[in-house]
Amino acid sequence: MFFFAFNRTHQAPPLDIDPRRVIDRLMPCAPPDKSGYLAAADALMVQCLHWNTARSRLEPVPFHHAESGMTAASWARLDNRGELAQKLAIAPAALAGLSDTELILTSYQRWGEECVAQLIGDFVFVIHDRRDNQVFCGRDHMGVRPFYYHLSNALFVCATNVSALRQVDGVPFQIDERWVAEYLIHVSMSFDRTPYHGIKKLPPAHCLTVTPQQVRLRKYFELSAEPSLKLKDSRDYVAVYREQLEESIACRLDSAYAIGCELSGGIDSSTIASFAARLMKKPLSHLHAFGFALSELEPQYIMAVSQGCQIPNTHIVAGIQTEQQATIQRSLDLLGYPMEHSNGPLHEPFYQLAEKLEVRTLLSGFGGDEFGTTIHGYMVPMELLLQRRYRELHNILPGNAPFRFLRMLKMELRRRKTADFTAASHNPRLLDAYKQRWAHHVIRPDMVQRYRLEERYFDEARFDAGYTDLKRFTIEKRWQPFVPTRMENCTLMAAGRKIDYRWPLLDIRLVRLFLSIPSEENFYRGMGRYLHRRAIEGVVPKLVTWKQSKNMGAIMGHRHDEERHLLHLDLAGLHPALAEFIDTDRLQLQVEQFPALLNEQTDIRRFQFRRNIRSAIALNGWLRYLDTETEDS
Repeated sequence: MFFFAFNRTHQAPPLDIDPRRVIDRLMPCAPPDKSGYLAAADALMVQCLHWNTARSRLEPVPFHHAESGMTAASWARLDNRGELAQKLAIAPAALAGLSDTELILTSYQRWGEECVAQLIGDFVFVIHDRRDNQVFCGRDHMGVRPFYYHLSNALFVCATNVSALRQVDGVPFQIDERWVAEYLIHVSMSFDRTPYHGIKKLPPAHCLTVTPQQVRLRKYFELSAEPSLKLKDSRDYVAVYREQLEESIACRLDSAYAIGCELSGGIDSSTIASFAARLMKKPLSHLHAFGFALSELEPQYIMAVSQGCQIPNTHIVAGIQTEQQATIQRSLDLLGYPMEHSNGPLHEPFYQLAEKLEVRTLLSGFGGDEFGTTIHGYMVPMELLLQRRYRELHNILPGNAPFRFLRMLKMELRRRKTADFTAASHNPRLLDAYKQRWAHHVIRPDMVQRYRLEERYFDEARFDAGYTDLKRFTIEKRWQPFVPTRMENCTLMAAGRKIDYRWPLLDIRLVRLFLSIPSEENFYRGMGRYLHRRAIEGVVPKLVTWKQSKNMGAIMGHRHDEERHLLHLDLAGLHPALAEFIDTDRLQLQVEQFPALLNEQTDIRRFQFRRNIRSAIALNGWLRYLDTETEDS
């Protein structure tokens, strides 16, 4: 993790920042294994790290290249080191002694700003070229690692969390009230916005150049379905996909410590766990699986993978009993504002146990639904019909030949009635659910009107309405801010316990390959995920590989322990500023009614009341945290 501050003008006063306090803010919950800084009157670069791989011990913190006068810091794990070394004419023996930060800087010296497109892996970095008085920053294609920055005419500051930016007097922390309002209806996630007016995120696949005279924010990569891969046989697509899937997982198994993987029993996490067990070069005793067993069918699928792949260490969490207040405080220390994706704090039991077991790598199956194991194969028949590929359509539909023909006729009638399947403005099922939830929101009416929140909220219910092209839908609707936001939140929460989160199914090489393979490979005889299922056959147990539905059955027992902290929300003790956003009378009524709904699993009020109360608690904790921060400064 790193921090960098840079005076853009000579008229600015010298930087007065204590690097030791910056280090405390970069890693507030787990002291770094190694840290350091380079300071001057007009610039300060700080880097600290937790050791994970043998290579991470080589990291200078930060790196200074005396010959060029350049300094660099990164939070990176490069997956194409060998390929880069060949292009840069670096011998294998020399490469073994180079850290990822040094390799990034060498790439910059060779290709300039175009270097970022040459890098494959999970990375954020900053390079200060003192001779040219220029700063260059980059973030990986999918946004795995977080990057926050403040920019003014006089100052540029960046860091891998917002908390570290508090050490700079010139960085404003004015709250964006629109963000608060959107947070209350769960639409606040953004590629580039934060809750603070003066602080932005560097979006995924972007680079930023800062000089005293100008600022250039540039997108260096765009997801695309082109070029399209054309192979002779369907089995060839499976083979190339399987090869890249294995590479995406294998390159993330590099660790000097034990490795963990999330295991829900679903196809994505089961893929990661099963292939990790197969590809690990260490004994399987170094592999740990972590899973929740909260629904009735989860245990049998988790154990099918654990036993079938002989994973000796499988840890099952059967109830969520995290200390809500402690988790909120911890998340604020690590990130600097409320977590926007629930999985960040939700998986805290995994992080706690992994820390005790000295697991420093945690693999996640997140990203499969959105890309490689897409759950939207139902679009393929519509796509084929519109392209008049009737023979292929007849072949992939479910049922015997006569029934498949009748299904085609039914689809054709629907096509004519819906103007090529585009008539619906919203997904009807989602729209109905959104209407029910909206009826119970707790935002003040003036806020709803000021920020057009109702329109913003119901826009989410459009989702797949009118889409017939699987790849176009994937690029436009599945590549959304919730993807990097989940990784940002989870990455920082895990880093607070010296854990490096890794996301094999969001490897950019796998994502690009998936988008290049014909859509029809993902659907056959009514079964979605068909490409991925065939690719994992023989590695992942059949019970999971060919499971028809994502449904894991009803939630077992009750969730009183998880939700009991919600029953004691003291509205009188809420931060005064929250009254500007929340209808407190309505929230009070929901708090009073909530206990009677605890066992009503299907009641929409239970779901929405819980979200409202949790959001109020999180925002209250944040505002109190900011008050304390202001007093301390």
